Amino acid sequence: MKLIKNTQDLLTSLKLDGKSNLPIRNFQIDSRKVTKNSVFFGLTGSNEDGSLYAEDALNKGASLAIIKESKIVDSSARPSKIILVKSPEKCLIESAKVAMGRYKGNIIGVTGSNGKTTTKNILKNCIKSSYATFQNYNNEIGLPLCALELDSKNGTAIFEMGAAKSGDIDLLSKIIKPNIGIITHIGHSHLDGLNSVRGVLEVKSELIRNIKKDGAAIVPDGKYLNHWKKMRDDINFYTFGEKSSASYFPSQIRMTKQGLSFFIKSIHLKKRVPIKTKLVGMHNVLNILASFAAIHAAKLSIEEFVDSLRGLVNPPQRLELKTWSMQSQVIDDTYNANPDSMRAAIDVLCQFKGRKIAILGDMAELGRYRKKLHIDLGDYAKIHGVDILLGYGDLIRHTVFAFGDNGFFFNNKIELIDFLKKNLAGKENILLKGSRSMRMEEVLDLWK
Repeated sequence: MKLIKNTQDLLTSLKLDGKSNLPIRNFQIDSRKVTKNSVFFGLTGSNEDGSLYAEDALNKGASLAIIKESKIVDSSARPSKIILVKSPEKCLIESAKVAMGRYKGNIIGVTGSNGKTTTKNILKNCIKSSYATFQNYNNEIGLPLCALELDSKNGTAIFEMGAAKSGDIDLLSKIIKPNIGIITHIGHSHLDGLNSVRGVLEVKSELIRNIKKDGAAIVPDGKYLNHWKKMRDDINFYTFGEKSSASYFPSQIRMTKQGLSFFIKSIHLKKRVPIKTKLVGMHNVLNILASFAAIHAAKLSIEEFVDSLRGLVNPPQRLELKTWSMQSQVIDDTYNANPDSMRAAIDVLCQFKGRKIAILGDMAELGRYRKKLHIDLGDYAKIHGVDILLGYGDLIRHTVFAFGDNGFFFNNKIELIDFLKKNLAGKENILLKGSRSMRMEEVLDLWK
């Protein structure tokens, strides 16, 4: 059962005038996706004014259209179905708060510079009857829409939260009010809006303030732990990390092309927990530890978690292993990139035997640090065993230059493909990665 029952329930909860009493099937912000009994929010975007599509939504069967009051709409035929408000955006957020306030299950909020989507996916796949934000719906529009789709039959709700500026995580975590909050990582992400790693720390830490009393904060072991503990003394803190100082840590890690295996050890466990998964990379050991800590803190099934992990694979374009020409292997990690995820992907590449080729595109949104971080990436790749580095993009020139011998820069992807065709010897390991704007997956399409 949906947490908001019908249109009258919604209007009453939002303290809006209206006599509508119709069923609600779903909530939409795109009139093209409206079906019978949808509630349509006419949001104002950079290119579109959703309020102008109210009539279109109603013609498709919408129960309500909530739009900006300054817009002139011919609602004479259906006055009860068009609700005029100062801010449809605020109404969407308030509606989500109403829904989440009624939800009785576990609420897990996940944020971090890296690993939040993978951690969310691990939890979704390993908790029976759970619900999670879908795709990249992790901002002030997407998260409320996901909250409104939550069903009371779901025992656990998992929400991924992204941040581009100060206050973003505070807004999102106040909507969901989690009883368990996870910070996966503090690193170099969205520096264009957050200015520094300290800025990243501050915005991610906004989650800690909004965890429910007596709830749990699950955070990386290390230098920021005291910072977080000083923020709250009425919640429990659990850490995860590579060292035994963490609440949850790994032992006997084995990595192969088939995936990871290791044991989870903890002062909170009577015996170690064996883990086997098709996921690859040391960073995924940490994502699994963070997820396990949440499972344990929520008193959910450890056996179910372990069993479900065995069949879990990386989603498309996230360290996805593919066979390529001449028996080569491609690590497709083209979904996005920042300095920390670049280093993690290079670590995965360098764990495999054979010649290692990194095909890299620019890392976006790094602000004043963009040149230095691209130079550092070239140094990192060279030191850790990449044999050939191929670069595409204005900023990646610095990476290629820092890499030195066997670093090659290309003005376009066609030239890059031509180079590969002439220089592939066979059975190589090839990493393909860059920020979303670089569309590095096109290299695979062009090869075909």
